[in-house]
Amino acid sequence: MSTGFASIPLLKAAPEPDQVAERLEGGPWAGMELALLPRHVADDDALDAAIRAVTDRVPDGWTLLAESPVSWPSGEHVRVDRLDAEAKEGIERSARFAAAIGSPVLTIHLYIPQTPHDFRRGRPIDERAIQDFLDHFAATCEIHGVAPLIENVPPVLRMRTGGAFYTPIGGHWRDLLAWRERVPALGFTLDTSHAALFRSFAAAYPTLFGLTGDEGLELERYVEELGPNAQVAHVSNATGILGEGLTYETGDLDLDPVVARIGQLVPYVVAEINEPDHGVSPNIKAGYREVERALRLPSQTWQQPPRRLPPETLDWQAVIGRRDPVPDVLGLAAQVEGRRVLVTGGAGSIGRSLTALLASLGPELVTVIDAHEAALTADRHAKGALRLARFEHVLCDVRDRSRLEEETARARPHLVFHLAAYKHVDWAERYPVEFAATNLDGSWNVLRAAEQAGAASVVVASTDKAALAKNLYGRTKRLMEGLTWLAAERTGSGRTAVRLVNVLGSAGSATELWLRQARAGVPLTLTDPTMARYWITMAHAASLVAHGALAAGAGERLVTAADPIELEIGLVAERIWRQAGVGESQIHIAGVRPGETMREVLTGPGEELGEELVQGAAAIRGWSATDDTAAIVDEVDEAATAEERRQVWLAAMAGATPVA
Repeated sequence: MSTGFASIPLLKAAPEPDQVAERLEGGPWAGMELALLPRHVADDDALDAAIRAVTDRVPDGWTLLAESPVSWPSGEHVRVDRLDAEAKEGIERSARFAAAIGSPVLTIHLYIPQTPHDFRRGRPIDERAIQDFLDHFAATCEIHGVAPLIENVPPVLRMRTGGAFYTPIGGHWRDLLAWRERVPALGFTLDTSHAALFRSFAAAYPTLFGLTGDEGLELERYVEELGPNAQVAHVSNATGILGEGLTYETGDLDLDPVVARIGQLVPYVVAEINEPDHGVSPNIKAGYREVERALRLPSQTWQQPPRRLPPETLDWQAVIGRRDPVPDVLGLAAQVEGRRVLVTGGAGSIGRSLTALLASLGPELVTVIDAHEAALTADRHAKGALRLARFEHVLCDVRDRSRLEEETARARPHLVFHLAAYKHVDWAERYPVEFAATNLDGSWNVLRAAEQAGAASVVVASTDKAALAKNLYGRTKRLMEGLTWLAAERTGSGRTAVRLVNVLGSAGSATELWLRQARAGVPLTLTDPTMARYWITMAHAASLVAHGALAAGAGERLVTAADPIELEIGLVAERIWRQAGVGESQIHIAGVRPGETMREVLTGPGEELGEELVQGAAAIRGWSATDDTAAIVDEVDEAATAEERRQVWLAAMAGATPVA
């Protein structure tokens, strides 16, 4: 049938008799794309049945397209680096199917599905094997008279089989261009939902794919880069990093201008929208009508937005020689999706990374509380108009109990992440009152307010310096851990402390200073080059804190990094210089500051590091709050003023002795 415009809109179905018959109802429709399932290419009889399911039912004049399975009959995922006998048979039968139904094209996904464990190992991809696979795919399609197409993929692959998989290629539009350059016969299938999800992941956790952010990953950029060589576009909406295949108007994307532009570039546009029941297609058919309408709209070539300031960052994974952990996105989404989240200290460096990750998991709202006006304003600007819809920024100090209770009650959070704290060891020795007010009174204020607001889980950020509590800062954090334990016992709800270690590039840290000094070519300021510390990246820190919510739900009271790297600070500084500095590095020794120790530990006496709960996070067992903690809290709650409470906390800090 004639559509009145260049591109042809299509429905989506599997080559099953009932599905094909159902798709024919309601019309008129121009055609459909048939997505093969593993069973359809299991043998020649299964293939013939799939062909008949289409050819016996579809009327003449319909446009039909074909798509290869995502897995082979054995259950093995299709991988473009694995051309074994089963893959050759699957490609051959898929191409035969395409030819038999009259499809001009055959689409296959450009991916190498890996488990989170294998993905983190980061082994180099086998480009020769990929070349062999794609050459074979292109040659087989040519034999059967169909054009071979590769499709861009989302960052998290669920593969219709449960669990999460990742792929080192296929998410970025550059990957498709690069492989077409090596295999010129290849064309593209552009998936709008997959592109949007990849951009969201790049904004939330970019280091997993070797990126620094989401610049250049706009959906419109995908259309301009891939459209001229694309034959098919899969159109659906998306949200976050998991919400793919959504209905046309449900999600984060304004699809009308995108589809209008696709209509100038791509011959076939498929309404590829997820249906709860694949046997019926109300969402697909509604999407088809929206696509049909949008294709008639006037279109303009997209103009690339002005470049943003490049992030002041470094390849911190190279500094410590280890890839970041892969977040348990399915577990986190179960905790966060549709929930209200509150983050204190959320405009700090770790807070910004954490809230970016949380926002990608579909929360109802993320309330960011911070006492630093400039940081709060900067975070609002960095989020951008689209992402700001999920955020509420609140200027509030955790020391102010009444204000904090008011804002927490208004936020009605299901989850609370408490990051607001003072963290410099030498300043704690000089200003113990300030540390007592923020780290102790502020933390107890947060735990109280969370209880009053009915929060199901609270995650409190601690530090490895709490393990032995050798300095005043460590003692405040040790007592914070005790307060968290006590709150869990009193409320019966999930309350967990997360013992962070040194976070590379965090605001005000030595590594941030060394990076600025290296780029300026001035001597690096070190306390003592032989001082050893545990190190994790900012992404690892955000992931670790986020997974505290899972630990809280499981009843864990204390967690820490499962596999931090211990390095002397002189070596870390030298590696930073090698990446960012010019010429030979120079070092200025400033001397050990008050309260500093030469070495840190993850666990203290009576504690042991438990099993890895998720990648990069492990439980600490054998620790519990003392009766002294409960007595201190009782005294604090009896105090009439904030000043009186601070005096109680100061006495507790002074009376606490380092762990033997």
